[in-house]
Amino acid sequence: MAKRQFVGDKHFRGYGIELCPLGPRDLPSLRRWRNDPQIGKQMTDSFYITPNQQRCWYENITDRVDQAHWVVWCKGVRTGYVNIKGEGPLELQNQLAGGFYSGKSSVKHGLLGYAIVMMQLDIAFQHLSATIFRGPVLKSNVSARRLNKQLGYREEWENDTLVGVVLTSDAYEIAKKSLTKYFDESICLLVG
Repeated sequence: MAKRQFVGDKHFRGYGIELCPLGPRDLPSLRRWRNDPQIGKQMTDSFYITPNQQRCWYENITDRVDQAHWVVWCKGVRTGYVNIKGEGPLELQNQLAGGFYSGKSSVKHGLLGYAIVMMQLDIAFQHLSATIFRGPVLKSNVSARRLNKQLGYREEWENDTLVGVVLTSDAYEIAKKSLTKYFDESICLLVG
C-alpha cells in the first residue's frame, strides 16, 4: 500500500519563491541563521543552538503529522525557513500556527518576508482546511507586527513581552488583494 503524502513532504512555488521539504542537508544553514543575533532577537527563544541540538530537533520533527517544515529557496539560493503547526494532523485542523525567518543570502530583498508568509498562509488556508491562523509575536518586533497588520491579523492579547495575533481566512483574502500586485506569480502552487 502506498504511503499517503503529507503536506510537509510537498513542494510549493509562488510569489517568486519555492518551499522545499526540510532535509538533513539544510540543517547547517538553518542553524547558522537561527544563531544569528539579528534573527535570534526576534524569536521567543533565543538560546544558542549546537549542532547536536539541531540534529535532535530535526529527528524529533521527522515523521510528525502535527507540523510541517520547509526551506525557502529564491532564485536557486537557500534563503529561509517556514513552518506550520497544529494540535493534531495538519490536514484535520481548523486552527493552525507557524513561524518563519529569512536568513542572510545573496537574494534577500524587501518583499521576501511577504512572499514567505503569504505562501505559509496560502498553504494553511487553501491547501489545508484551516480557517484561523494564530500565534504570539514579540511585542518589540515592530516590523513583524506591521507585516501582520498588513496581512489582516488582529491583535488579541498582550503581556510584558508578547502579543497574541489571530488571522481568519476571510480577513487574509481581503488583505492579500492589496499585496499580490507586487508579485508576478501571486499564487501558491503545489509542484510536487
